[in-house]
Amino acid sequence: MSEKVEMMTGEPSRHNAVSIFLHWVIALLVFFMIGLGLYMDHVPVSNSGFLHQFHKSVGIVTMLLIVVRVIWRLTHKAPALPKDLSAAQRVVAGGMEGLLYLYQIFVPATGWLMVSSMAMPIVLFGLVSWPLIPLPQSVMDSGTLAEVMPDIHNWLAWTFGGFIALHVLAALYHRFIRKDQVVNRILPRHGSGR
Repeated sequence: MSEKVEMMTGEPSRHNAVSIFLHWVIALLVFFMIGLGLYMDHVPVSNSGFLHQFHKSVGIVTMLLIVVRVIWRLTHKAPALPKDLSAAQRVVAGGMEGLLYLYQIFVPATGWLMVSSMAMPIVLFGLVSWPLIPLPQSVMDSGTLAEVMPDIHNWLAWTFGGFIALHVLAALYHRFIRKDQVVNRILPRHGSGR
């Protein structure tokens, strides 16, 4: 049925396989990173060296996947929203999508900036050195950026978690109250895809 709709309207009826794959892999990584970050808050600094390196490694991989996802999203058309959604609902949906993409970029980027401002090395999974963001010596000497970045990174992570919760609630609303096909557009196909 979805293929017929696509042929008749010229609009994709669901996200393509790459978009679906990136959505769910990044979602799992983001949930893992939030959980790991919360856990690290309760581990003494003296015992958290491995956890910090692991958090940085997964964060960099997530950031790279997000860059791929944004490029893919900009070059591949998304399926249209249901026609019966109001203009206000469409604006909210588009705004939420934009915010989620921004947070997916800014949270790992601020983590990278944070460790760069502290001149902390990043060694991806203990194997490959990742470059720090080059900062002016005056910024490094003042130490101000190093002081504020942990709070900025944490605040962004917490607000990102809030927007993720709203995103999940919206998905549940579409699935169980509106009972439309919005959620099906991003779910992997099962069996024959029917």
